[in-house]
Amino acid sequence: MINAPATRSDSMDEELEEWSDRIEAKAASTRFDPTRVRVFSRCDSTQDPARDLGIGSVVTASRQSAGRGRLGRAWVEDQETGIAVSFGLEAIPPDQACIAVAVACVKAVRGVLLERGASPEQVGRVGLKFPNDLVDRRGGRKIGGILVEVSGDLAVVGIGLNLHPRRWPVGIEGISVADLAPGLNLARIEFLERLLVEVDRAWSLPAEQLDAYFAAEHAPTGGRVDIGIGDDSDPSARVTGRLRDLEPRRRLVVDGDRGPIEVPVDRARILSWTPHDLRSPTT
Repeated sequence: MINAPATRSDSMDEELEEWSDRIEAKAASTRFDPTRVRVFSRCDSTQDPARDLGIGSVVTASRQSAGRGRLGRAWVEDQETGIAVSFGLEAIPPDQACIAVAVACVKAVRGVLLERGASPEQVGRVGLKFPNDLVDRRGGRKIGGILVEVSGDLAVVGIGLNLHPRRWPVGIEGISVADLAPGLNLARIEFLERLLVEVDRAWSLPAEQLDAYFAAEHAPTGGRVDIGIGDDSDPSARVTGRLRDLEPRRRLVVDGDRGPIEVPVDRARILSWTPHDLRSPTT
């Protein structure tokens, strides 16, 4: 179902109508409910209508003015250059949910890039950063983010992706999928369809399999990191060194100046990391 104000142009209405039809068709072969698909020309946040619609919902918008990310941060899609979508799913443990959606996002983005003719090197630039970011392995900038909100038996999963180049707000250093593979014709609906399929698949995978995939695609591993421990907004301690290993639902292992340090994931956040292009041969 499309929800668009009368002020939208006919061409935009036609595009969103296509989105609605294609998402409903794709949802029919997954755990999602075609009757709970909503496509908005603009909304404050896709999370709220997805929560209202409940399990099986798929909500997306061409523009999102008040999207939210982890730790209360804002995620704004105000230039029709990216993707803002939320899914209503049966609740699983929040840490597993976050990992599942992150894995789904990497697979979706890489899958569309491959279909569109991107090179293996371009596809391989898409990586993960604990706990909920898609990043460019080479330069370190953020491609997308994930928000998981669980209440009772409902998990509302929000995904934001930078698809096309845009003017970045002050203080944000993002990068778009199109920047990784210039010259490709990338349509937002293709990524929305692929995300729906990959989220559906990932939600059924064993936690151990999700952990292994996330760890294998974790971009900061092997490089220097600065990890905050404790309160997310005001860490009580910091650990700096080479990130040797990540067990996504258990620990990060850092080779510090005085030896290896194990940091529980529920108290840790990677504040900064050295992208692959900036690492020395011995890093």
